[in-house]
Amino acid sequence: MKFIHTGDSHIGEVYKDRQRNEDIKDAFRQVIDAAIDEKADFIIHSGDLFDTGVPSFQDMLFVTDQLKRLKEKGIKMFIVPGSHDIGLGEETSVIELFDRNDLLVNLNSSRYIKKEEDKVLLKGEVYKNAFIAGIRGKRSRVEDEIFKRLKVEMRDAWIKIFVFHHTISALGEPFSDLDTDSLPKGFDYYAAGHWHGHRDNIPYGKGIIQYPGSTEYCDEKEIVDYKNRGFYVIDYNEKGIGKISYSILKTREKEILHIDANGKTAQKVREEIGQKISENDGKILVIRIDGKLNDKRSSLDIEGIKQDAKSLGYSYVSVNISRLSDKSEEEVKVSSDSIEQIEKEFLEKKGYSDKDIAVAKLLIDAAETGLSIDETRKKTEELYKDL
Repeated sequence: MKFIHTGDSHIGEVYKDRQRNEDIKDAFRQVIDAAIDEKADFIIHSGDLFDTGVPSFQDMLFVTDQLKRLKEKGIKMFIVPGSHDIGLGEETSVIELFDRNDLLVNLNSSRYIKKEEDKVLLKGEVYKNAFIAGIRGKRSRVEDEIFKRLKVEMRDAWIKIFVFHHTISALGEPFSDLDTDSLPKGFDYYAAGHWHGHRDNIPYGKGIIQYPGSTEYCDEKEIVDYKNRGFYVIDYNEKGIGKISYSILKTREKEILHIDANGKTAQKVREEIGQKISENDGKILVIRIDGKLNDKRSSLDIEGIKQDAKSLGYSYVSVNISRLSDKSEEEVKVSSDSIEQIEKEFLEKKGYSDKDIAVAKLLIDAAETGLSIDETRKKTEELYKDL
């Protein structure tokens, strides 16, 4: 028996660039192609099929067409809604629409999960000698209470698979949202999603935790940090997990260019970039410019640089100047002691109004306390009314 584990497809308007959003669709199409070519028994998708809980009609049609291809070959897709798949109120998901039309299996449909007093009962399903169960992701910083109250109705099978959509503490990431020890015990394969990196063989109990990563680069940082994108192919039999392989997806070639602008004019920086880029057939280009510019930062013609690169064939160009300064920027000194006062004094000296500072404080507080998106939106609306 064989299954594919993928996740974080993010079909939708991830970029303000049509070609990159088409590349994201193409990566998902490649996974479907592989499942058919490999004659996989089923696919596990660990969340974020879409980039938003309210995908466009065209994106839904695209996913429908791909899922129909699987159905015609008798290949089921089992999925948990990811944090991006969740609709209003964090309880509903467009994933349920596809489940009700028999195009995939939503492991968090009401037939699989039920709240009973202080417990959350999780049933799962046995399919092709595999027991498959899972818990959806959340938009806001997760409280792992649902995992602490989880009671899984385990069933006999050759392999037991748990699907979830969270960044676990074992990854060592600063923004992890779930203690690894909160995961239910007794599974052989933990199909993880949400973290876009790729990580193999994290031991847990008698099983392993696997992060396949996103199927395409979803932002500039991922383009720079991650070597490739892919998915897992897992063979199993009556003895459990056999071979696990990582299949690389065909993504665009990429080029990362670092430019030191220290002491240079904006025109000189543009000329230097022009000398380092060359004709190509659709590469992704990321240009990172740092140092202290002799001119004002605003004199750097970013759109012109992008057009220069596009004329040479680059399909997507990102110019990052977050570490670029100029001589007109002076160090902002603050004299306050408390963090709250330092933030306020810094923003005042940067020229922000009291209204701007009030909104900034709300957003900072929301990030620190893990306030949900809905709660943050509500408080922001109330603040604007007050102001």
